[in-house]
Amino acid sequence: MEKYDFNSLLQKTKQRFAVPLIGSDGIDRLLSELNLVCADAEKLIQRYDDSDRSLIVCGAGCQDCCVVNVSITLLEGIAIARFVRKFALDDLEQVRLKLDSLWSAVRGLDDDERLVMRRKCAFLDANGSCTIYPVRPLFCRSISSTDVSTCRAAVAGSVFGEIKPVLMNQFQLQMYKVLFSGVGSGLEQAELDGRSFQLSGLVRYLLNNPAKEVTLLREGTLKWDDLY
Repeated sequence: MEKYDFNSLLQKTKQRFAVPLIGSDGIDRLLSELNLVCADAEKLIQRYDDSDRSLIVCGAGCQDCCVVNVSITLLEGIAIARFVRKFALDDLEQVRLKLDSLWSAVRGLDDDERLVMRRKCAFLDANGSCTIYPVRPLFCRSISSTDVSTCRAAVAGSVFGEIKPVLMNQFQLQMYKVLFSGVGSGLEQAELDGRSFQLSGLVRYLLNNPAKEVTLLREGTLKWDDLY
């Protein structure tokens, strides 16, 4: 495998998002760039990762890791909220109800407490498949596993303070962590809000306040109490 320079990736990603939010279509340009970053990431995996991808067992309906806190940038949250708003009305209402229920249960919990709750992500359908897969968070994209049973054991062990390793693709994990950091840092360089928030709380808020997207991104005024 050709050695990959993750520091260069970080710097390039920062540059891609260190763009002032100018005009009514400024946020659309940033969202388009986010889509390109995700597409480019898949190409990088194909080019630089020489591991046996057939060993990875993650797939539609596998939801054992979907009980953890997931951090997303405000830009990712906007992308997800816009995607969800295009759902059929009945499906959109179901997502709203599930988000309300989940957020009421897990808001304010730390990572370990969230695991103890064992509450599934609000964006899973009845079959356990991700309904926001095309715009899923960067951190969700980073996770891979070679064995479903070890994922279950790791989640169960975390509840009791036990650390159980999960074999996963390290190149994929590191790359998406770097991309997440690069997106946030680039937004901050552009004097936009590059902070991270919990997935369910942020998307719930954005679904209820679509008109505030640009203002929040530009002014960085979103507070934890607002998510309640």
